[in-house]
Amino acid sequence: MAIRNWRFTINRWQIFLWLLLALLLTGCGASAAAESEAAFVGPEVSTGATAVAPTPTLPFPQVDIVVPTVAIQMPSFAPADPTAISARNAAATAQAIPTETPTITPTPQPTFTPPALPFTSNDDHFWLHRPIGEGGVVWTDKIYSYGSTRGGTLRPHHGVEFYVPAGTEIFATASGTVVVAGNDAETIYGPHANFYGNLVVIELDARYNAQPVYTLYAHLSQILVSVGQRVAAQELIALSGATGVADGAHLHFEVRVGENSYSATRNPLLWLYPFPDNGVVVGRVQWPDGTLAEEVPITLRRIDAPSRYHAATSYAGSSVNGDDVWQENFAFDDVATGYYEVEVQVNGKKFKQAVWVFAYRTSFVEIVLSN
Repeated sequence: MAIRNWRFTINRWQIFLWLLLALLLTGCGASAAAESEAAFVGPEVSTGATAVAPTPTLPFPQVDIVVPTVAIQMPSFAPADPTAISARNAAATAQAIPTETPTITPTPQPTFTPPALPFTSNDDHFWLHRPIGEGGVVWTDKIYSYGSTRGGTLRPHHGVEFYVPAGTEIFATASGTVVVAGNDAETIYGPHANFYGNLVVIELDARYNAQPVYTLYAHLSQILVSVGQRVAAQELIALSGATGVADGAHLHFEVRVGENSYSATRNPLLWLYPFPDNGVVVGRVQWPDGTLAEEVPITLRRIDAPSRYHAATSYAGSSVNGDDVWQENFAFDDVATGYYEVEVQVNGKKFKQAVWVFAYRTSFVEIVLSN
């Protein structure tokens, strides 16, 4: 009996244990489910009345990204109106910098600097512009210079030459009044009639040592001024040609002091304004008794730097004149500034003299030859 009760008792305990185990397993499952739900839903919030489930909280904040809509307006590339552009540019220019309408002058102007007295000494008289315009032959011929005879083939020259083509525009070298405008077929202005052909003579406004000064332009093809007409410096007066005794087209140019005559000429090289940074060299070559040496060859060589070749001869005869101040019998124009040596060769002997050349100045040198 006792044995049966023990077995019964064991069976009841087994049943109790099984029931307890089942209850535990059921509670654990409910707790796990509750914990899993709480992980996503969160704890209930008590309001004192009805339990309200809160808004779910995500691991990262939720951000609403709004992309704005941008309307892109493409530029219009309609063809430009040239009239409108010109008007707009003209208006802008007028507002920015007031300008005057340029005057287009068909006549070219000389390239050299106009005479400026501050650059010259009291003994110089570089009053004259070149008679040839910019782009032309504005330098003087060196073969048949003032006072020379072209190797004894021609009479002593009373002017200088500008070898320009026929029809080249000729300009007044200074302001003055036209006193001759025609030809010398009847009135003689040179050694004989029809020597200069068509010519113009201008009496300058300025006087030199109280004497009138005249400039002569000869061998012209056409004359563009008349007697009594006042002209300004660099005003067009004629066209070049080959009238008179000219052996080809060129301009013959003279300076006359005191009177308008063939015997009153001076060397134009001492009157034409030098090229920029250039000067003029003049001098006397004479014998020990003071007599001027005629037609002796003279060279000018630069010592302190290379330079172009300069050569001339002393004046021939007595029909040409030296300057009132310098009383020279040779001259070199358009000489670059620097240190030079003048050399004269006579009867196999060389005579030399050094000289400095300054810009826009006349430099004088004297050489006395021995017997």
